[in-house]
Amino acid sequence: MARKVLSKRGPKRDATPKVVHLIGILAYTAWGGWAYILINLSPDAIGNKMLFLLAAFGALFLTFLYLFYQAGKAATGKSPSIVFYPASRRAFFVGIFVFLLGAMKLLKIFNILNAGLLGLVMLLLEVQLSRKQ
Repeated sequence: MARKVLSKRGPKRDATPKVVHLIGILAYTAWGGWAYILINLSPDAIGNKMLFLLAAFGALFLTFLYLFYQAGKAATGKSPSIVFYPASRRAFFVGIFVFLLGAMKLLKIFNILNAGLLGLVMLLLEVQLSRKQ
């Protein structure tokens, strides 16, 4: 009697990378760190202000990475590896935009014109990087 052995390869499916769930958990953690800094550190020192901006950047980056990935996956239906890179790039641009706006506010050079020009530069950079693909 011959024994049947199942193939070690699983069924081919387009599964969500496990790193996406980790990113969601890290986003919650980053927001908790941001809230801790907001509540417990004095806003008088410039180091604390920069730490606040860095925590906000991390929280926004991870949150928007998760959201852009999920939206891109739902809208396009492409494989996770194809959707993840543009989502991470866009999330980085959103995070760095908010970080730079905060830095401009700290340096007292913030106004609507500067904020609009910075946003336009970020948007044009994203359009240019998206066209290359």
